[in-house]
Amino acid sequence: MTRSSLAFGARNSRRKILDRMLAAAAERGLEPDAEQQELMQDLAVAASDALSRRQAGPPRHQYVHGPPGRGKSWLLDLLHSAVQTEHKRRLHFHDFFRELHARTHAAGTQEADGRPPIERALDELLGDTRVLCFDELHVHDPGDAMFFARTLKAIFERRILLISTSNSAPDQLLPSEYFHHLFESTIELINHSMTVTLLDGGTDYRTVAPGPGGGTGYAAGHLMVPGSARQLHAAGLTIPAAEEQTHLKPTTHGFPALRASAGQVWLDFRAICDGPTAASDYLYLAGEFDHVVIDGIPAPDRAGPSAWKRLANLIDVLYDRDIRTDLICMTAPDPTAASGHPVDAARLASRLSALHPWGVGREPVGSTGNNE
Repeated sequence: MTRSSLAFGARNSRRKILDRMLAAAAERGLEPDAEQQELMQDLAVAASDALSRRQAGPPRHQYVHGPPGRGKSWLLDLLHSAVQTEHKRRLHFHDFFRELHARTHAAGTQEADGRPPIERALDELLGDTRVLCFDELHVHDPGDAMFFARTLKAIFERRILLISTSNSAPDQLLPSEYFHHLFESTIELINHSMTVTLLDGGTDYRTVAPGPGGGTGYAAGHLMVPGSARQLHAAGLTIPAAEEQTHLKPTTHGFPALRASAGQVWLDFRAICDGPTAASDYLYLAGEFDHVVIDGIPAPDRAGPSAWKRLANLIDVLYDRDIRTDLICMTAPDPTAASGHPVDAARLASRLSALHPWGVGREPVGSTGNNE
């Protein structure tokens, strides 16, 4: 095969991936802006080259970061769908660490064949993957930072194409002044081995509120203050009866639910966010129910920072899994007063803005504005 025919084949493969991404966007009635289109081309080139058996050199790893709502996860989903191979995976931050911790624990504490448990766990997790899409990367815990460092090296050693999205630039990962130095070598590896792209077109597309009754999945939900009878009725919600109360136990510990039936789970903020719940519990909820209601959300000064952090993590999971989410708040939520890091606060604020805001400058259609 001649060099010109190889070049033609590569261009054709890239074009097909890009065309599939553009067609999928058009089917949803969405038109990428200029910055998104340029990134789509880069992602198509990286994926095409990674799947080519004639690829020379390491994959064109991509690290895409920027403020919430600029289309990072959306573009990642378009690419993952457009790449025609079984050897691909898309992992969210919470899914990744849950699976890695579980596999490492299952591998035991002893080395086998001279390799530690985490290495064997990574073999199982990565398998024969050739394209890995890693969404919503954010590293705050030093333990997770060390796990991710080992993972990153394993990905690069296996020549797996990594496409990662984050709200944080690489230098902002593990921002703690006490632990940041432990992650500096990994940050250097990211900057050296990945193409780092800032996606910030200036518009948070999640703040473009859907029309009355608009939106599906997560965007079909509401942010209600204070959850008046009119608001609940307009959202199609009925307050759970006492006899509907039940207990959910996805792991070794459980938590109460005010309702868990017909695809809907209705939870009290104190029960799900003030207790020792974790990402595995939130993933269970997203897997078992297609509608989640969180009631009694207090003002930030009426709940500890850990409770609001759990709420942010839960909303992350529900948003990623596109689960309808209704939030009933005592007062208008202010993420900046509750989250410890500005990037986390911005992400939570953006997620909340994707919901129909009732009682926060807006009421259901036909409402007089009174909070009955």
